[in-house]
Amino acid sequence: MGLVQKLTIPNMRRPQGAAASRYENGKFLNSSLTKVLQKENILNTILRYAKRPKGAATPPFEVPVHYLAAADFEREPAGEMRVNWLGHASLILELGNRRYLIDPVLSERASPVPFAGPKRIHPAPLRVEDIQRVDAVILSHDHYDHLDYATIRALRHKVPLFYVPLRVKQLLIDWGVPPLHIVELDWWQQVHDGDNLLIATPARHFSGRGLFNRNSTLWVSWCLIGQKERVFYSGDSGPMAEFSDIGAAYGPFDLAIMPIGAYDVNWADIHTNAEEALEAYQQVRGHQLLPVHWGTFDLAIHPWGEPIERLHQAAALQGVPVLVPEVGQWVKPGSFESRVWWKANN
Repeated sequence: MGLVQKLTIPNMRRPQGAAASRYENGKFLNSSLTKVLQKENILNTILRYAKRPKGAATPPFEVPVHYLAAADFEREPAGEMRVNWLGHASLILELGNRRYLIDPVLSERASPVPFAGPKRIHPAPLRVEDIQRVDAVILSHDHYDHLDYATIRALRHKVPLFYVPLRVKQLLIDWGVPPLHIVELDWWQQVHDGDNLLIATPARHFSGRGLFNRNSTLWVSWCLIGQKERVFYSGDSGPMAEFSDIGAAYGPFDLAIMPIGAYDVNWADIHTNAEEALEAYQQVRGHQLLPVHWGTFDLAIHPWGEPIERLHQAAALQGVPVLVPEVGQWVKPGSFESRVWWKANN
């Protein structure tokens, strides 16, 4: 698990006319006009939260969790793809004999403080102290539900590589990650990691961990290309034309990991709902879909189970194979049959 930092720009498969990220006046920009929650809509949004039916934010049953331990990391990473959904957008991915942690958030809250902010609906399936033999951490952007200070601090001397979007490196350095262990990438840049190729591709989102640093760091999606299998991880993104560019350049993907939750009219440009995630999955040319960004933190006004139920219905109509593992459950795409665990009495 030595350091591998061969950084290149894709050329043969890079989409015609595809541009690196735009950075102007200290801020990164999306490639198309993108709206986020406007100040004038904040009060209205708070009132809509307050009017939600009682119990809408949580399921009427205990979410099933498969707890992992140190023994899960003792074996060598699988040669064939395996994935484990740790809840929300956190994953373990084994691909091409490499083991990756993607957007690991293992704290109780996705928040700048430990006593307030979105709290877990179910326990984390993994203790950070049990993590070992991980080849790299892969980050999509700096929001609290994707980049967790306590988790990164605990991993800073346990993981030899951190692949991050532009300008996230300094944040990790400030948290104690050795600078030489961090590789920053712009849109369409790639790095060889073992036998795999990792490409930071566009997303339509925003960044910022405080009131005054919005869009000071970049946001990305990721393509992970093994010798036998290909994976796409959307990170956080709203609908965008670049999904088709990514599919044309690096697809088809054996597995597309797409966010389906935390959607609302106020952030329709920066998060996909279930139907939009399904469309994006088709644009990137996915073969199987793994939904994430739902079920763990209450981040939007919609009921807890609405994202997965909408996806389940839409995918059934289109014949799209959807993997819905329980939290902490190992999955081998192609040989896994989901059960409808997100409904009571199933």
